[in-house]
Amino acid sequence: MNPFGRLRALLAEVSPRQDKGEKQIFVAAVVAAAFSERGVPAVLVGGAVVEYYTAGGYSTADIDMILPPLERQEIETVMTGLGFERFEDYRHWYHPQVGIPVEFPPGPLQVGHLIIQEANEIIVNGMRLKILKVEDILLDRLIMAQEWKDPEAEAQAEMLMYAHYSGIDWSYVHQRAAQLGIRDLFQQVQKRVKKRVR
Repeated sequence: MNPFGRLRALLAEVSPRQDKGEKQIFVAAVVAAAFSERGVPAVLVGGAVVEYYTAGGYSTADIDMILPPLERQEIETVMTGLGFERFEDYRHWYHPQVGIPVEFPPGPLQVGHLIIQEANEIIVNGMRLKILKVEDILLDRLIMAQEWKDPEAEAQAEMLMYAHYSGIDWSYVHQRAAQLGIRDLFQQVQKRVKKRVR
């Protein structure tokens, strides 16, 4: 019997009419639960985190999750057990019914060159899902904006900052922005957002 039968059955209940953002978070939680049953932590990163924290203000097509170093066969066992099919390489997966690609970018869990020690945890249908803190995804988008000259990433950083302005750990963001060499850009975006939140 498939050891992931219960989780596989949950994926079978995903409706095409379901809100895309909610569906992504649910699928990520199922994948995280399957790895967790094998003692492997998985953390949601990337655009799906931006979409979650901006309540759909930004939209992405796929799910990115960071795993600790694993043998390819371990990933294959979990993902095929859930009904996913591999494409390109062992990092890229697609579930034909769910229709959302899942990718496992190489670890470790980091923003720029700085290792991330903590993630938030949210509960999705009784399943625990680790997700980058809003401060870290904000810094991640600022790095993308600066290094890739990406105005969309800067707009995402501004959305994140505006949506969570009162709850952000500003001392953490200031310190990390300086360490990452993005302090000037961070201050520019913060200045714009401050005018909007007053």
